[in-house]
Amino acid sequence: MKKTLSLLFVAIALIACNSSQKKTSESDQNTIKSVSVDKLLGQAETLVDQTIKVKGHVTHTCKHSGKRCFLVGDNEQFTIRVEAGGKITGFNRDLVGNTIEVEGILKERRLSKEYIDQMEHEVNEKAKEDGTAETCATEMNNINDMRSWMKSNNKDHYSIYFIEGTNYEMVK
Repeated sequence: MKKTLSLLFVAIALIACNSSQKKTSESDQNTIKSVSVDKLLGQAETLVDQTIKVKGHVTHTCKHSGKRCFLVGDNEQFTIRVEAGGKITGFNRDLVGNTIEVEGILKERRLSKEYIDQMEHEVNEKAKEDGTAETCATEMNNINDMRSWMKSNNKDHYSIYFIEGTNYEMVK
């Protein structure tokens, strides 16, 4: 009887140890590690609708509402928009030029081929009406870049990623 109780106690102890190890490893997997804007955009397709943390340099905050800011990483070619939400009531203009770490949900907006065709049509109509060739040329370059990306990535849409921010802090 004593032997059976001892074995039962050992079995319970082993199960308890194993389950606490599983809980620890599960919580480790849920821990959010901060990444740069460049790295985030490199793996964005796999992180949509997940909570992420990203560090970046603030290049712009919307001056009227303060509800958006834009971050760049080391490669200033890559930008991501952050929408205010959660504990973020807005982004102060004083943030421009500083580095912040934002926590939030990564979201994706997909522009279909048809939508991009409509954009091109509107740009061409605007050029006919306004004669603003410089602005239209920039917009056409953006449209051509989207189509080029779609073709090289074998996609039927162009993805725009942004963050629904829930919290941020200054990075020193």
